[in-house]
Amino acid sequence: MEVIQTPSATGAAPAAAEASMSPFARAIAIFTNPSGALAGLKTQSQWWFPLLVILLFAATTTACLYQRAIVPMNSEIYDRLVDQGVLTPEKAAQAEEQMRGPQGLIQALVGQTLIVPVLFLVMGAGLAFGVSFILGSRLPFRQGFEVVLWANLVMLPAGIVTSILAWSKETMKGIHLGPGILVPMSEPPEKWQRALSSFLDAFGPFEIWTLAVVIIGASTLSGANRKSVLWVIGGLYVVLRLLGAGATMLFPGA
Repeated sequence: MEVIQTPSATGAAPAAAEASMSPFARAIAIFTNPSGALAGLKTQSQWWFPLLVILLFAATTTACLYQRAIVPMNSEIYDRLVDQGVLTPEKAAQAEEQMRGPQGLIQALVGQTLIVPVLFLVMGAGLAFGVSFILGSRLPFRQGFEVVLWANLVMLPAGIVTSILAWSKETMKGIHLGPGILVPMSEPPEKWQRALSSFLDAFGPFEIWTLAVVIIGASTLSGANRKSVLWVIGGLYVVLRLLGAGATMLFPGA
């Protein structure tokens, strides 16, 4: 007797295969097959894994570079703020003493742990808004949040390169993996120089790679046309980067 497979039966196997992808296999596939890696997120939630990896990576690099590169850079900023009259020498000395102690490192790690998830929540909401409300396709917040988290695993190699450069230079200042390196800098840098450099660095190879994975994931999960997603999400990305570059002009001495 011939057995006839219904469409629902034949489609169950691929869906089950996607849902059973382990976090480690998905992390590897993000670099090799992002469309396949992110497709399974429709039925399986694994947001905790990339968030944990990113937080552990950020905490490790911060702890390794804190005394070597972060403290010297911040000390230079404090000195510049004193020269600009923003801080008194006494306040700067007090801030430097606190920064050099264990309390400074703990504050940096705690602040990072609190801020990083919030940033990803905002980016996930922005992605869901762009696809769902601008394009009219359905991308729930949870899926947008997951796409942003998984896509940002692509930035880990950039973080390794940045950490190596910061360790060798003994500062976090002046490290660029994007076109921002082309902006001529005075000493101290002008506000417009910092803003322009920050904006151009948003179009470095790793940033563009991450953005491409986000677009692929959003298109795959929502069913929206990939070219349409590119225009909407790409446009939002440029606007947010412009706002971020403008925000750097608000911080004196940085």
